[in-house]
Amino acid sequence: MIINFGWLKETRPIRPIFGSYCYHCQKSTTWHLWRETEWVMFFGIKTIPFLWKNFLVCPGCEYVFHLPWTRYLEIDSEGTRRAIGDAIEKEQLRPKNELQRRFLLTQRAEREARGKRAPDDQLMHKGEQ
Repeated sequence: MIINFGWLKETRPIRPIFGSYCYHCQKSTTWHLWRETEWVMFFGIKTIPFLWKNFLVCPGCEYVFHLPWTRYLEIDSEGTRRAIGDAIEKEQLRPKNELQRRFLLTQRAEREARGKRAPDDQLMHKGEQ
């Protein structure tokens, strides 16, 4: 008897989760939840799913952050989302030296300040031109 046996990894997007900043592409972004499923295959047919992993992915630069199941189960909680955003920031800044970290944090603060400029200020500047 011949048995054709194998594995297949399948990764697919699930849904957008929350907005946060990505230091890899240096933009505010909406992180997306992706799930990787490993399947046992018999005769080329996906038969038994046996391993699931969750990831958050930045759609701009495709930076991938592994999301543990404990955090995934509480993903709809605002506190958990804030903690995940902090963990992503820490992970992205970890390989940088202190000067690089300060530079990236300054760049983010400047971009956010420009983005939050009041519409009245923008109208006033247009009138001056």
